[in-house]
Order: sequence, then C-alpha cells, then structure tokens
Amino acid sequence: MSKLEQFIKTFPWVHNENIPFTKLKKDLSACKIGLISTGGLYVKTDTPFAIVGRDDVDESYREIPLQTDIGHLRIAHEHFNKAFADKDINVIFPILRLMELVEEGFIGSLADINYSISGYIPKPERLYASGEAISDALVAQGVDVALLVPV
Repeated sequence: MSKLEQFIKTFPWVHNENIPFTKLKKDLSACKIGLISTGGLYVKTDTPFAIVGRDDVDESYREIPLQTDIGHLRIAHEHFNKAFADKDINVIFPILRLMELVEEGFIGSLADINYSISGYIPKPERLYASGEAISDALVAQGVDVALLVPV
C-alpha cells in the first residue's frame, strides 16, 4: 500500500448525514458572494499561518480584503503542490474570476473581506471557532452565498 493509500485509509474523515442546505431567495445576479479558501493564503503584511513543517497545524483564519493585489498574497500550506497556484492564484482563490462574473452581471457583488484557512487540519473539530467567526463575519457583510474552495 502506498503512503497516499495509507493516508486515505487512516485519515479521520468527517461524515455528515445531515448537511444543511438553504435555497437562494433571489437570483444569483443579485447575490453577494463571499470566498473562502483552504489554501493557506494570507496577505504578505499579515502573520503567516504557523505552518513550517508537514506536521504543523494552524486552525486560525486570515482575512483577505477584496481590493488586495493578488501579488501580495502568500501561501502557508505544506500539503499540496503549489506550482499551479504560483502560476495562477485563481486555482485556489478565484477572486479574479469572480470579479469577472460581477462585471458580466452573472453575480451581484463580492464581499469586501474574504477568508482563508490552512486546509491541513486532521482534527476538524478544532475549526468550529474559526468557522463560526468566518460565518458571522460573512453574514455581517450581507453575504448571500459562501463559495468554499477546498484545496
């Protein structure tokens, strides 16, 4: 068995039989979208996630203001190949694609503040506090739809 197969077999996956779903009450073209990535993104002037080695875990989150220049984004995540994200950050944080959809009128607007966590968190129950804080912040911004980009 390969290391990957062993990892997949032994990883404590979360199983949820009752995933909440809320239908949109308005057309997507009138919705405000909030973006959340598990890519470990942070603005270069912020504190990086505390991820130095492959075994490090950081359950906190980072705010990414909408007007942040994508050249100022950095990645602190040791559990995926960053080559594609280094070429095009939209692979893990599709903010420019979403901006294009706003310009086309396909979606209404984007949250002023978007979010990232570092996705390697083998004990997901530790994410509840960050998840609740992100959710509360998105609601406070009037976000209708949260787009989660798992990495």
